[in-house]
Amino acid sequence: MAKLKFYISTLVLFFSAPIWAQTLDTDALAKFPSAIQRDVFEVASKVKLTGDQQVQLAKAIKKENDNMIESIKANEGVLTNKGRNQIAKQRDKALQNILSTDQLEQYYRGVYDAEADAAGNALANALQKKYDLTDQNWKFIRVAWYKYNLDSRVIRKMMADQPKKADKKIAEMKKYWLDTIEQKGGIRVNPDAMTVEVTRPFDPNHLHK
Repeated sequence: MAKLKFYISTLVLFFSAPIWAQTLDTDALAKFPSAIQRDVFEVASKVKLTGDQQVQLAKAIKKENDNMIESIKANEGVLTNKGRNQIAKQRDKALQNILSTDQLEQYYRGVYDAEADAAGNALANALQKKYDLTDQNWKFIRVAWYKYNLDSRVIRKMMADQPKKADKKIAEMKKYWLDTIEQKGGIRVNPDAMTVEVTRPFDPNHLHK
């Protein structure tokens, strides 16, 4: 668990973005069944892994699959919630042991990207419908809320053993991204109350760096 006990750099999370990774090392994984290679590919598609890391992950997935079948057999053909949680924890532990901290962060950014993108669009669309926002302010809200949702999910996962620290960092990040909307578009957004307050006329000069 040592890899999870770290302080995630705010600037790294603020300005980093998902980087879609790479291909499967089929030669290194040749001795593993196609189903296991497919599971390794689901990870390797989100983060670049060495051939050795892919082999380690394949071995961990095989063990995970064996444990899942044993759990199902022990419960008359049913995978219980307890068994499901144990399998999920086993996968998390394997990823923590095999991937570096940077790789793990990148992997989770890939995992949560679609969720975060949907959240950004949902808030921007709802507020645009309610307040007839300009196209630029719709964009400011969508981008900021997407980045907040992505990074908050990554922080929550990476700092699962430090929930209070995670909560503090997420709160700081939420304020940061909401502030960027106001700085760029002159509107103060409250996503919890679903309100928008105009704080100054929109100035296109704020779009320039």
